[in-house]
Amino acid sequence: MIRLFIQEQHGAYSTGLVIPLNIDQSRYLGAVMRLSVGDEVAIFNGVDGEWRTRIHTLTKKACHLELVEHIRPQPDVSGPVLLIALVKRARLETIIEKATELGVAQIQLLITRRTNADHTNVSRLQVIAQEAAEQTERLDVPQVLAPIKLEKWLMDEADIPLIYGDEDSTHDGNSIPPMLVALRDITGPAAILIGPEGGFDETERRTLKALPHAVAVNLGPRILRADTAAISALTLYQAACGDWR
Repeated sequence: MIRLFIQEQHGAYSTGLVIPLNIDQSRYLGAVMRLSVGDEVAIFNGVDGEWRTRIHTLTKKACHLELVEHIRPQPDVSGPVLLIALVKRARLETIIEKATELGVAQIQLLITRRTNADHTNVSRLQVIAQEAAEQTERLDVPQVLAPIKLEKWLMDEADIPLIYGDEDSTHDGNSIPPMLVALRDITGPAAILIGPEGGFDETERRTLKALPHAVAVNLGPRILRADTAAISALTLYQAACGDWR
């Protein structure tokens, strides 16, 4: 069954309620998927769980769905926050897609001292997150937040536990613990910080090391690209203290 995220709110969902789709979703069901009146579609809005619906009316530019049955309740969202420095577009899009599949609650784009770009198409990234949520049976879509400087995020979010990969962890003789070891002391949601391709500069590393709630972790003996590091860190988090347990 096709699944659609309904961003527009139409009040509390209940059986028999008829809701309109936006023009893009209407065209997708009619022109792309060739559905007709009476065909069924699953929808979710991040608040009311998942519903089985039936196409009530369908034209070239408009579609209305009638809510038929409540399939799944809305779960509590308790996934990690992903903080990711801007990288090249293709790799960033991969990170957004895979992070959504791996259950992040929010994605904050960051600008660091070694970031090569200072802007990106946030709307496009939000669409990628929505499509990934629709395909993986999530009942919410993580918000992709516009880029801000790393220093600002650290100043504004002083309480949440922060886990970050330290590139020095790949060197012999370091005392940085493997991520699975560090996660033993994490309770509740945390933020996972992945730096730029060039790594954090010395000022940023000193700032991170001085934070009482920040934990440097070892992501293995090899230098990882940002997309690989993000996927690896989120996988370890979900397996150790997230919703994979």
